Amino acid sequence: MIVIGEKINGTRGEVARAIKERNSDFMERLALEQINCGADFLDINAGTHPDQEPEDVIWLVKTVQKVTDATLTVDSANPKALLSGIEAAKSLPMINSLSGERSRVEGVLPLACRYNTELVVLALDDNGIPQTAEQRLEIIRRLVKLTRKGGLADHKLYIDPLVTTIATDNNSGILAFETIRRIKQEFPEVHITCGLSNISFGQPSRSVINQAFAPLAIGAGLDSAIMDPCDKGLLGIIYAAEMVLGMDPDCMGYAQAHRKGLVGTAPGISPQHLESIGHSANNLLAALTQAGLLAAGKPAAAPVAAPAADAEQHLDQQADGQEGALEQLVGYLVNMKRDKVAEFSDEMLNSGADPMAILEASRRGMAEVGRLFEQGEYFVPELILAGRMLTTISEKVKPHLIRGKSTAEKKGRVMIGTVAGDIHDIGKDLVVTMLDISGYEVLDLGVDVPKEKFLEAAKEFRPQVIGLSGFLTLVYEPMKNTIAALKQEDLGDVKFMIGGGQIDEQVRIYTAADAIGKDAVEAVKLCNRWIGQKNRRMPKGHSNGK
Repeated sequence: MIVIGEKINGTRGEVARAIKERNSDFMERLALEQINCGADFLDINAGTHPDQEPEDVIWLVKTVQKVTDATLTVDSANPKALLSGIEAAKSLPMINSLSGERSRVEGVLPLACRYNTELVVLALDDNGIPQTAEQRLEIIRRLVKLTRKGGLADHKLYIDPLVTTIATDNNSGILAFETIRRIKQEFPEVHITCGLSNISFGQPSRSVINQAFAPLAIGAGLDSAIMDPCDKGLLGIIYAAEMVLGMDPDCMGYAQAHRKGLVGTAPGISPQHLESIGHSANNLLAALTQAGLLAAGKPAAAPVAAPAADAEQHLDQQADGQEGALEQLVGYLVNMKRDKVAEFSDEMLNSGADPMAILEASRRGMAEVGRLFEQGEYFVPELILAGRMLTTISEKVKPHLIRGKSTAEKKGRVMIGTVAGDIHDIGKDLVVTMLDISGYEVLDLGVDVPKEKFLEAAKEFRPQVIGLSGFLTLVYEPMKNTIAALKQEDLGDVKFMIGGGQIDEQVRIYTAADAIGKDAVEAVKLCNRWIGQKNRRMPKGHSNGK
């Protein structure tokens, strides 16, 4: 397995700070740590603003090369940054990455062909990530044809089938294995790589999932991975899987890894010795404590109960009346009882409960889910399920709002979309759901939305707030360009909020947005403030429509 160390990536907060502060010591330690753990390549991703990225890449390359001669992988969608990395490197680096997107074919491919570099190739194009193995293979066929025409040999290609998180698609692993097998069958000389930890994004105990995925992917044909080389459990599984699958002649790869301490017990210390050391340490601590030379240890903290672990036992025993029923609904939502939420919402509405009170209870339930997520007790799958339940409640409540006494005009219009070049939608979808149940008319443009589509939709929809979402660092430029284009149009007093990924105040200033919606709750607060102020300033009877 060819291991590409993933840690020098500006999308990680500590790395971003080190780049900004030019903290060479931190970056050198991070590079050496990965090499000592067995990395063959070091991925270098500045993750900064397009106008700053070339300079940051040069600094990263030169800093890392002070402590290691390992081959680097320059990771960017910005051709200027890639060229800077190539020219700064002592030896020819790998380029990460080419895709079927027109901008990358025109900007990245010529660089790889001119310098004859190794090249990561992604199975996506301007239409996003295909949903089938055949569609992904069609993109790879086109790109391999172009790389061959440009003079790159197949063995220089590291094809990434694009592994997506299983938290949002139970079939993502199966699709990855099928795609890997088919690519390897059709192009036997290429390498197959992937961001291995993508499969576990948003899940607890991610390393366990990664360890389950890795041997199956290796069996399908994976021979490279962008990963954390210091995850000893994962690395051990990889070495063992290659040995079991007959990919490790004479088992020497596994044996050498063991001797280096990369798998199993640290070299020179047997399990028996480790156990003996542990007993000795405990006996020493006990003796010191008894002699009064060491304070007795604090009693262990009481274990934190799982979120509302016993809640279901009393959900059906709460107080009578609407207030009790609303709390019961909150309990079902927080405890991820999807069927109960749908059934109980219908019961409450049919019994005459106030639809707006149901929406308020739903918001309180979502706030509790958000708190549990922030504390690390809930994970991305719970957030997604909570969002789906909120959508279910909203759809059930809407007809009652229209015909009942709670009927009210929409607070205002909000348009939102993930900008061009990014297909992440989890955060955006949560914002859309929260705005909808908060009383706003929301137009969701989807993902990978070009500025032209934003412009066309804004002219028709006439929003008061426009939200631009994006997780990847490459979205900063599309955000800036889209906001600039929208501001040139006669759209009235429109506010712009951005959110996602590593977006911070510097990005807000760069894109000329009005504010950052760091999460769904904050996005609703911003809309309440902006649109609420406008509505209060309007004379009675004046419409804010077209």
